Amino acid sequence: MALESFYTIEEVADHLRVPVDLLKKEVQQGRLRAWTLDKFTRIREADLEAYLNSSAGANQSSTTNASGGPSLTAAQDFTFTWPDGKVEHFTGVREGIISYAGREYHVRLGFTNRNSAGKLRKRSLVLVDRYATVEFVAPDTTADGMMASIIKDRNGKQLPVGAAIPKEYARLRTGAYRDVVNGPGASNGLAVICDAADYSTMVTHALIRYKYRQERKPN
Repeated sequence: MALESFYTIEEVADHLRVPVDLLKKEVQQGRLRAWTLDKFTRIREADLEAYLNSSAGANQSSTTNASGGPSLTAAQDFTFTWPDGKVEHFTGVREGIISYAGREYHVRLGFTNRNSAGKLRKRSLVLVDRYATVEFVAPDTTADGMMASIIKDRNGKQLPVGAAIPKEYARLRTGAYRDVVNGPGASNGLAVICDAADYSTMVTHALIRYKYRQERKPN
């Protein structure tokens, strides 16, 4: 069986003729996927190819149906002000116009680090039409790995583990939130679980939640 090629950050930087620090930032912000074993970071050939293809199309607009896998393009970092006045900076941003359930939505997704359930963790925020709709949380601050986001029903109530999953989530991976985020105060409910680079799942979850919210609003 042929083994897949892996490269060091220094080898990739030399090949691309870019500074090593710039490439490390791309990894830290989740744009370029990397694997870390002990203190050694390696980049798979397939992940490097995906990164280069993504960068090549960064200036192209992208619209697709969420049920078929929404596609977003790279965008500028942004800040978001929460209702309590707290301001957070988000990097590794993706943005696009996505068609879902008969209409189009402006979607923006970004990453930050924040304390949650007893430790600093990587988080992603998905904005739908500028509204903070869902957040995904990781076990720690590493660039890759699993992230989880709680599931709520049409009434905005969090679903417990073992509850019937709404039909809109049938194609998404679900499980216990604490399987990914475990610590003091962590939710004990049902969650969508996906890879940190799975923007499609994150956006689909956000659009489902946003549509539920719109349904609850009085006419």
